[in-house]
Amino acid sequence: MSKGVVLVVDDESPIRDILSFYLKRADYQVLLAENGVRGLEEMGKLQPDLIISDLRMPEMAGDDFCRHVKSNTATKDIYFMLVSALDGSMSKIGGLNIGADDMISKPFHAQEVMAKVDSAFRIIAMQKEIKRQNVVLREFQDRVNNEMELASRLQMGLLPALPGIAPGILYTHRYLPAEGIGGDIYAITPLPDGSTALMIADVSGHGVTAALISSMVKTSFESQLRLSQDPHAWAVGMNQDLSRNTLAEQFATAFLAHLDPATSQMAYVVAGHPAPFMISCSGGGKPEQLSGKGFMLGIDADLPFSSQCAPFNVGDRLVLFTDGLEEVEREDRTYLGEEGLMEFCLDLPADAEDAAMHLVNQVQAYNGPATFSDDVTLVVVDRVN
Repeated sequence: MSKGVVLVVDDESPIRDILSFYLKRADYQVLLAENGVRGLEEMGKLQPDLIISDLRMPEMAGDDFCRHVKSNTATKDIYFMLVSALDGSMSKIGGLNIGADDMISKPFHAQEVMAKVDSAFRIIAMQKEIKRQNVVLREFQDRVNNEMELASRLQMGLLPALPGIAPGILYTHRYLPAEGIGGDIYAITPLPDGSTALMIADVSGHGVTAALISSMVKTSFESQLRLSQDPHAWAVGMNQDLSRNTLAEQFATAFLAHLDPATSQMAYVVAGHPAPFMISCSGGGKPEQLSGKGFMLGIDADLPFSSQCAPFNVGDRLVLFTDGLEEVEREDRTYLGEEGLMEFCLDLPADAEDAAMHLVNQVQAYNGPATFSDDVTLVVVDRVN
């Protein structure tokens, strides 16, 4: 079986003959041509793996032949050895500058040429293997990208549909996962008595694993709603679910709330999550952060949680977010933080959609030119009646 195909191009018949003899004896398939024009014709019949070409030839010299081969996308990867009778390093540099992969000086020993040929074919074999692996890698990457795109669409399907309307409230969101899919999730669920359950959560980590756990968080939340209308009971139940079904290093922060338009009250639990901002219609549009803090979900099944209560009147606005929106840092190491984010909430547009866009744009401008390094979720909830 042939080791490979070698094209020998030289206007001297004895040189073609001697190289052909040694190459064939070493189990290479040999093509012969007396100049570059004939070499191109031979390449049209069978593409070689390696070309050994003289520099000085009639009709098409070796340097022009080399340029032609290396400028063609179909042949540019063919290993090209240029043979020259010129002495000195400058001739070798010149040959390499026009694209040749190696230079052979005349007069040469056939054994020297064969050693270079064998070395070249080891390189050719490695290049072919790299190309093969690159094809496999690209196919794998394409599959991963397709699956990630599908997973992203499925995850977006877990979010509430927009425009969002629930009893007495309007809401909108901005969801910006750092890696196409992420660990942020939120839910706004109308309850049979006309109240609304609200949840925003941030799972540790990024990517596929975090996205999988975020779907578990949402499923657990929906399960708890069938058992109780008390955010404290939701937190206890969700914590037990995650503690049983996730690894020790995996956890989620969450804000859970029950909005009751009949009483204009909001009962809530802060579970290791940034507390939302309340912009009260009676407070002149100044945002205030809700009180409360607590343990994250999923660390220990027996952790305690505490509930809080706050008024939520007609005209009030609730701004919920994950820490990716506040934990941004400029190149000068200036950190935005909750105080900086709260300043961006001053004088937000009245329309919830415009307010969400304005707030994200402000943070992006602060963070620019860098992109968000963490998943970012923002939810704006307006009490309308």
